[in-house]
Amino acid sequence: LRWQAQRYVSWTGADLWISRERSGGVFVGFSLVNPELVQTSAQFIGGELIDRELGVAPLVFAPARPIIRRSGVSTEVKAVVVGYRSGKLGGPSRRDLVRGRLFVPSADVYSPEQQVEMECVVDDSMGLEVGETVEVGGHELKVVGIIEDMEFVFDTPMIFMDVRTAQKAVLEDVIYVNTFLVKAAEGHEPADVADMYNDPQRGIRRFAVDTHTSEETIGNIRKNFVDEPMRGVQFLRVMLWLATALVVGMITYVTTMEKTQEIGVMKAIGATHGYVLRLILWQVLLTSIVGVGLGLGLAVAAVPAFPINVMLSASEAAVVCVLSVVVCVIGGVVAARRALRVDPMVAFRGEL
Repeated sequence: LRWQAQRYVSWTGADLWISRERSGGVFVGFSLVNPELVQTSAQFIGGELIDRELGVAPLVFAPARPIIRRSGVSTEVKAVVVGYRSGKLGGPSRRDLVRGRLFVPSADVYSPEQQVEMECVVDDSMGLEVGETVEVGGHELKVVGIIEDMEFVFDTPMIFMDVRTAQKAVLEDVIYVNTFLVKAAEGHEPADVADMYNDPQRGIRRFAVDTHTSEETIGNIRKNFVDEPMRGVQFLRVMLWLATALVVGMITYVTTMEKTQEIGVMKAIGATHGYVLRLILWQVLLTSIVGVGLGLGLAVAAVPAFPINVMLSASEAAVVCVLSVVVCVIGGVVAARRALRVDPMVAFRGEL
């Protein structure tokens, strides 16, 4: 989830995100911005501080419930509609596609009467192919291109289209967009440009908009879509770790205690406590390492079978492995020290 939360924002290459004032950003709140007021002003005020070629790029970003029809069966799925200007920030270029082409771009000047091509590029997780159609907001869009690994949080696939097509499909054909993307010019810090835009006197704050850096935007997405929903999951995970550690420790303890008679025999023939303890620890350590290896192998093999996108964390896996081995060793040591206190004659008579 944390990877998906930052995936799209980082991929766009944008440094700044301009959205409606106090909306929290386009990803976590409701934001509609008038491009006639904001885009020209942001371009003019930004001046030499922003990239001249990419400029201030409009973007429509809206959750949707598109309908896919196959063999007479209509299936409603989840998706995020992304409308952007071809060649600008916010969407794929031709080299990002794995199949097909980009949509036909519309004219830069907005006009309600303007005819636009109802075409789109979809993520391959939607199972669509070039030439098929998908219904978005009551409009049939033709799939002309396929892109890979472009999903928002909770495995939500993205549908990319021209900004005018998105306005027609999800914004009821209004001039508004949800946000603007800005690339800072080389040698200028995005935070400095954001401060200038947010200045109530000389910036664009007077148009009731806020400017956030990409780092702030990613932080807001993680807070709302990952951190808060995952608090309960984190608690359950800790409880599961504790229960697992207890079970593993008890199994190791009981397994070692079953060898009390053998330990008594070794003591009777002259084995020292140190020798017996090292022997038991070696057996426990070897068993735990093999078990951890099998567990990791099963986890990696099970990843493709999960219904959602799962990424194994190397650092968390390492922590779990170390803790598992430590718990096993502690269980073995406690059991071994108790077994060593048993009198060899008692062990011989089987009175344990």
